[in-house]
Amino acid sequence: MNLESTYVVAGEVSPHTITRSLQALLPTRSRTLGRQRYTVLDTFDGRVRRAGARLTYATADGHSVMSWKASGTGSELAVRLPRPARFAWEFPDCALYRVLAPVIGPRRLLPQAEAEESGSLLDVLDDRGKTVARVRVESGHARLPQTRGAWQPLPTVVTLEGLRGYSEQFQRLVPVVESRPGITHCPEGVEGLIRRHIGASEPHDVSSVRLDLAAGVRADVGARQIHLALLDVMQANQPGLQANLDSEFLHDFRVAVRRTRSLLGQIRLVFAEDVVRHFAGEFSWLGKLTGPPRDLDVLVLTLRERSRALPIEGLDGLVTLLEKTQHEQHARLVDGLQSERFARLTKEWRGFLTQPISVQPAAPNARRRLAQVISERAWQLSRKIGRRAAALDEATAPEAVHDLRVQAKKLRYLVDVAPRSRGDLDVKRVLVALKSLQRVLGDFNDAHVQQQRFMEYRIGHLAEQARERAEQLRADVIDEARRFSGRAVRSACRRAFKR
Repeated sequence: MNLESTYVVAGEVSPHTITRSLQALLPTRSRTLGRQRYTVLDTFDGRVRRAGARLTYATADGHSVMSWKASGTGSELAVRLPRPARFAWEFPDCALYRVLAPVIGPRRLLPQAEAEESGSLLDVLDDRGKTVARVRVESGHARLPQTRGAWQPLPTVVTLEGLRGYSEQFQRLVPVVESRPGITHCPEGVEGLIRRHIGASEPHDVSSVRLDLAAGVRADVGARQIHLALLDVMQANQPGLQANLDSEFLHDFRVAVRRTRSLLGQIRLVFAEDVVRHFAGEFSWLGKLTGPPRDLDVLVLTLRERSRALPIEGLDGLVTLLEKTQHEQHARLVDGLQSERFARLTKEWRGFLTQPISVQPAAPNARRRLAQVISERAWQLSRKIGRRAAALDEATAPEAVHDLRVQAKKLRYLVDVAPRSRGDLDVKRVLVALKSLQRVLGDFNDAHVQQQRFMEYRIGHLAEQARERAEQLRADVIDEARRFSGRAVRSACRRAFKR
């Protein structure tokens, strides 16, 4: 149940007037809230806000106090640190960390706004003098943290907070607070209010490919739209990647590159052969450029998780060594992204994708419907994956399992961009089975790669754990492979793709 409501007070009504008005209606005990400055934190893509929470830090006695508050609960988690944490792994093992870590994953916490507030706190009392709710009446100003520009005044905000076990009292207090003159409900909450008043840009997800393809779109037209959307994802992630804000920028950039290269080969005979050959080669170069730093990112993240779960002597030193190598690999990657070759690639690629469509294209599939071209290739791939999945067993080499994973990715990339109706149940059935297969294949491949990496760094016990995990996962791989190659999924593939 929601135990918190936020309200904005009209400018002509002073905080003092609102406070005295509430005190006249409710039995309260009043306290002064001294001026406090704090910084609102979130990830680049707004994961904290999407989780319905608010994360802040403030300075107290030379320490950074980081606080997490879930919207509508009235409860707060806090931890004192020597300095503000930037990533989840910089928090100690505490209640705040256990709530925060699954939300933000490997993303960096970035300052979103600086605010300064003061006001009054009213403890609402029952007939026995016990606090059953709290009302905060606060006003102040805020600014963008990056520019440290002029402070922008904030309207007076009234926050009604319920306490656990007193939900009925909270519900009775809501109409009382809302009856005060000049008060308006603020569904965006305090953080949203601050962001709006200082003109902060909204956090946005730069990992998603945004497409709205018409069902009957021509293949050459639709393919260009797909590749333009992927190029937009690459370029949206490039600044964060080059600034090395966190590993997710490289991950999303690399996925867009891999999808581009794959779809150049899978959406066949839509572009001229020389165009496909040239750009496939260039994106292959880009993929190889991003591969080593991404492998290091994954390894370091894995080691951090292991060291937190089970501290191992010498592991922190290895992470420090790998972080140094990460910086070196990142510098090489940035050099590549700042090279003439990369600039030429993105310019020529966008130029090709945005040039006028030929009325009489030479490519055989260019004028056909994109959905038909994709369905034909998806049908071929699904049969190929089904045969390989059916042949997979306990003795299948890890390299063959990896190859099956590559083929599954190709099919997934095709299905994800294919124009289709929302009610296509067969495509949904195929996607469910394909995602399950991809998940276990990915976990198996990660364990196998980690085993090799740990052996390279002579961490025998971790290499053995990775080997054991890979063997345990093999049973899951076989189960999902048999499911995908089974009659139900084969029939769904036939209905979805062989039209």
